[in-house]
Amino acid sequence: MEAYMQRTTDNGQRTIARRGFTLLELLLVLAIIVIAAAAVAPSLRGTMRSTALKSAASTVRAELTRAHVMAMRTGRIHMFQYELGGTKYKLEPYIGADDAIESKDGDTASVTTPTHGHQMKEPTLPEGTKFVAGDAAMENRAQKVEDEVMSMGGAGAMWSRPILFYPDGSSSDAFIVVGNDFNAGIRVDLRGLTAAAKMGQLSDLKKLESEQLLAK
Repeated sequence: MEAYMQRTTDNGQRTIARRGFTLLELLLVLAIIVIAAAAVAPSLRGTMRSTALKSAASTVRAELTRAHVMAMRTGRIHMFQYELGGTKYKLEPYIGADDAIESKDGDTASVTTPTHGHQMKEPTLPEGTKFVAGDAAMENRAQKVEDEVMSMGGAGAMWSRPILFYPDGSSSDAFIVVGNDFNAGIRVDLRGLTAAAKMGQLSDLKKLESEQLLAK
């Protein structure tokens, strides 16, 4: 790199002289850049982690809302489950063991009884986030569904108790906490009467884990 400076000769003419930056000057500039970057990095990492958590909580809220809409639209119970301590989640209609689907042409010989399989790859939360805690209120009308679903389980995953959404627009009372490995989390609450999902504020993870399911 070079710098330019003007100087005046003995006869009054101006000439331009060039000089290069010294190694010491370059090292000084580099040191300033490194120090500035080191000072900003922790704040930047914290912002990125907070953004990922908010995105994860927003994803959960959106999926709960989608389940609510789909249950009302199709007239069939829908279920939301998530992987405790993991990142996977799934949303699917409930199809009971005695709930057969008839073929389009009415051929009863081709009637099949679908099960809650796990062939499809489940979606996941943003990188660096996971499902830390959660629960759903016990209900009489949900007992049969829950018993059947939980008995099936799922290979390689510890699935939560199913959160159910009904065609009448209601759902289970439930909450879900998403968090990261830096003791931060966000709680998403689901009100059963209206199936309205509400996302809380970024908070201390231990505090969120200790909170109980809100009363109906």
